[in-house]
Amino acid sequence: MKIFVVGLGLMGSTFAESLMRKGHQVFGFDKDQKVIEKAIKDQVIYDSNLDLIDEADLIMLCLYPKQNIEFVRTHKNRFNKQLITDISGTKVHMINEILSILPHIRYVSTHPMAGREKNGYDNRDLTMFKDANFLIVKNENSTMKDIKLIEGLAKELAFGRITTLDPREHDQLIAHTSQLTHLLAVSLMLSDDSVHTKDATGDSFRDLTRIAKINEEMWSELFMDNKEALIEETNRFISVLENLKNMIKHEDYSQLKSNLRKSKEKRISFDESKSR
Repeated sequence: MKIFVVGLGLMGSTFAESLMRKGHQVFGFDKDQKVIEKAIKDQVIYDSNLDLIDEADLIMLCLYPKQNIEFVRTHKNRFNKQLITDISGTKVHMINEILSILPHIRYVSTHPMAGREKNGYDNRDLTMFKDANFLIVKNENSTMKDIKLIEGLAKELAFGRITTLDPREHDQLIAHTSQLTHLLAVSLMLSDDSVHTKDATGDSFRDLTRIAKINEEMWSELFMDNKEALIEETNRFISVLENLKNMIKHEDYSQLKSNLRKSKEKRISFDESKSR
């Protein structure tokens, strides 16, 4: 398959190189000419020329949501019968915008639940996708044939569980499982006012704050792009945290232990479902 990858940062370059190693003919584009030159030299992509979009079977948009929209708008005359996909972390607004520009295009969105704290081409990691969850986000232009094609690529790249959602379901779910967790990690770091914190941390603090080493440009855009769902999930979390605080304040051992047990059992069920 001929695949054109737009954006050769961490995720785009990892997809490009992984697909090249699976025998696909991968072309790519990045705004940084030095990255393009390195990608060709490293055999991450076969070639880079925007005219090659016309020949591609699949176009993979690996930019931030607003940049994906702008790329499609700028190059809309190059898109005709190709299948478009993207790997953006938010969907509703971006998908609506892309379909307003190209109302008849074939389009199946995706969200690979994989990543690293460091970004950029030089941090690509071919182990990143193994057993990771993979979300397929369908819209009115997504045919079952095209969904199966994307699903096949995900399996080829060794992703684990593959789930299909609509855009609104996706954004609400991601607000809780991804965006809220990043906010919590950031909040833990911002609320730290002790010079001795780094000397008193164990695995729990380090694990919870690992993702605080955040790409502030990308995550600021993702938070704002999904602000309604994220605010709703944040309010829900604050309510639960406030209840737990009150149980401690009023020394309600019974309710506190019950909630801790409920949390433990729910988390264990995640591990059990993953092992099936």
